[in-house]
Amino acid sequence: MADNMLDKSIHLSGEQIAQFQADGYLILEKFLNLELVDLIISKLDPLFATRFETGIYPDEWHGRPGLSVPNATRQMCGMWKCDRAIASLSLSSEIARLNATLAGWSGGRIATDSCWIKPPGAPEVAFHRNSSYATCIDPAEVMTCWIALSDTQKSVGTLELVPGSHRWNCTDKAKQLHAPKEDYCQPLLQVAARMNNLDNYKIVTVEIPPGGCVFLHWNIWHGSGRNTTLDKTRRSFGVSTFRSDARFQPFGIGYGYIFGRYRRIDSTEMDETFFPILWTKDGYRTPFLSEYCEDALSLPAMAVNY
Repeated sequence: MADNMLDKSIHLSGEQIAQFQADGYLILEKFLNLELVDLIISKLDPLFATRFETGIYPDEWHGRPGLSVPNATRQMCGMWKCDRAIASLSLSSEIARLNATLAGWSGGRIATDSCWIKPPGAPEVAFHRNSSYATCIDPAEVMTCWIALSDTQKSVGTLELVPGSHRWNCTDKAKQLHAPKEDYCQPLLQVAARMNNLDNYKIVTVEIPPGGCVFLHWNIWHGSGRNTTLDKTRRSFGVSTFRSDARFQPFGIGYGYIFGRYRRIDSTEMDETFFPILWTKDGYRTPFLSEYCEDALSLPAMAVNY
């Protein structure tokens, strides 16, 4: 393997941080080494074929071969528990550091990872805010590093987002993401109409090469269109982190069916077994991580064959 799985060592400038704060997103055209991109891609088909290296099942699973329509969007969440090569990226201290730096946190812990595979003809993903799916967490702040595993253009149904929408004073509820029956932009349009903002926003299409990434604020509105191509599959991978000091809301408050299943009965504390801390300014990292997997973005990077 190459000595460095990052395309280059990442230093975020003050200008980049300010741009993220203003727009709610930041694009890095080059982030992962293509060798690591290929490794992650090689793990996806086995995972969807129920070959889990650790024997642990993922948290969420859509689009199963042989059970779903051929053009269904395939999505899987919580893969870091299923495969340690995947975990070497998802549990990287570097992604957590970058997420926390942009968000202004002192540390970050894993929320979830996810992959999205959109074959030719795959339908839309409805516009939404990630915070709406984590309101059982206090605070409901979840930074996401969205990584392109293939070329992304509008025609393949790439990510679309609305700059500045993370600063909108709006409320919304978690709705159906996959193959919505209504226009996939409808949730966004409804909020914009309530704010009398229908003429003052724009949708940006994220077009980046494999290995590039975009960091997303938890409140930015985003979705994706249909893959209208006949022969191109769009693949992406996301790593989402909470603040390292995040806790659960009291019972009965908020939404988050994946996160809530791991809450303790006697405490609002988040158990590091399920939400390990990946990076903090003072150097703390959940101890079991060093035994569970390598860190794919460490310098030098992993040299282990999983």
